[in-house]
Amino acid sequence: MKLNDISENTLLFLTDTSRREVLSSLRPIGKDDSDLKNLTDLALSVFNADGVRVVLVDSDQSEPLATSGAVGDIDIWTIEAHAISAQDKRCLVVLDAAEDVRFAEINVVAQEPRIRFLAIAPIHVGDKPVGALSVLSLKATSEFTFELEEKLVQFAKLAGSLIELKRNSRLEENIVNQLHRDEDRNAMALEVGNVGSWVWDLKSGIFTGNKMAYTMLGLSDENPVTGEDVFRAMHPDDFPMMKSSITRALAHDQDYAGEFRAASSGQWLLGRGRIFERDESGRPAVAVGVNINITATKNAAEKTRLLLRELNHRVKNTLAMLQSLARQTLNRTSDPAEFMEAFSGRLRAISEAHTLLSDREWSGISLVDLITRQVEPYAIYDAAQMVLVGEDIVLPPDHALGLGIALHELATNAAKHGAFSAAGGQVRVSWEIEPGLDGSRVVIHWVEIGGPSVMARETRGLGERLIERSLDKVISSSVRLSYPESGVEAVISMPIKDNSIPEFL
Repeated sequence: MKLNDISENTLLFLTDTSRREVLSSLRPIGKDDSDLKNLTDLALSVFNADGVRVVLVDSDQSEPLATSGAVGDIDIWTIEAHAISAQDKRCLVVLDAAEDVRFAEINVVAQEPRIRFLAIAPIHVGDKPVGALSVLSLKATSEFTFELEEKLVQFAKLAGSLIELKRNSRLEENIVNQLHRDEDRNAMALEVGNVGSWVWDLKSGIFTGNKMAYTMLGLSDENPVTGEDVFRAMHPDDFPMMKSSITRALAHDQDYAGEFRAASSGQWLLGRGRIFERDESGRPAVAVGVNINITATKNAAEKTRLLLRELNHRVKNTLAMLQSLARQTLNRTSDPAEFMEAFSGRLRAISEAHTLLSDREWSGISLVDLITRQVEPYAIYDAAQMVLVGEDIVLPPDHALGLGIALHELATNAAKHGAFSAAGGQVRVSWEIEPGLDGSRVVIHWVEIGGPSVMARETRGLGERLIERSLDKVISSSVRLSYPESGVEAVISMPIKDNSIPEFL
């Protein structure tokens, strides 16, 4: 028998939304629950029956939670649905199902196991009938006394209480588990964010926090930690200011915020806190707050400050260099077009060096990168006209700017009059590190071959003067030019730290 075989009232009851919501919350209880099984065993002996079952009744089936006796797991959903939807009765009693026109054709009555007697009491959770306690027998009976009916109702109430208790216990367990998950997730989030959370009991002086809070301060949570322990964990130079800030915040009922270093690690921490609880007299009792690791931010700010100071220094030097270049270029030519060409080229040389330095945050430039940027564009016939020989090193900013100008002048001269002006010409740039008593030096050799024959001029041009003076700001440096017939040669020598990036300032 299915839904279309039962009454309209029963159908409406079974599909009631609020009842089904309660029913859905009970399903995780599961079949053969041990407590409900004890109840069905007890009912089996009390009613001297062949079977007892506790079921949840859905719109198309009964879901057994516990069964006892020899009848087994049978389908009497139609009768149980009828019993729990009959609001005017406490329970449904069928003395002989084979003689009852409502149920005589049901399989379990008409065929094996041929159920004859049924007594079914609704099980309520809250005010919703969601299941049934059924007592079954293979023999018909002539009566089922009021006292037995009352006992059956009491058993059903007990079953309902057990089911509701299990549901509530499970819901509470789920809530606790969710709280633990939330707590673990929050703790992990704080740890990932380098945030230490803490609670300070101002009455007892006890300080408690998460693992990160103790780690940041270099403290252990194995023994009680006090506020004084926290103050002692601060860097001595920062302690007076922090204690004054906290005391002032407590006195004026304000949030406190301050930056300090941990004495054990030197890491910078940002501390923030506020009063969470007061005593009966209104005095602060409990403070809560966080410590945030701001070491990276502090380091970045210091690095930015140094970079700005370095940039300011370099801008001043560059402006002075540009002024000198402009004056010298103007003194050597009266043709505006020639002046613009010469001066623009030198500006580009300085700009290329500045770009490389900016990319490295003014920490230095790769020698190979500098030579490539300044010289390669002038090898107009073939990039193979430029040959580099040497192990790459890093040049300090002053070295790089001065050398960049020298390389530019050498390259432009080679393009106009030297090796780069002929397809078969070649410029070889080699360097080596030479140890010395006052430190190591890098010696750079510029050699041109395969170009037009070279003759030294009686009067030095501006380019030669710029090459010779390009490294004036680098102490103990030197530039030497020579003019063999095979091509221009230059030897540039500069003091330098061996293959290392120079320190700021």
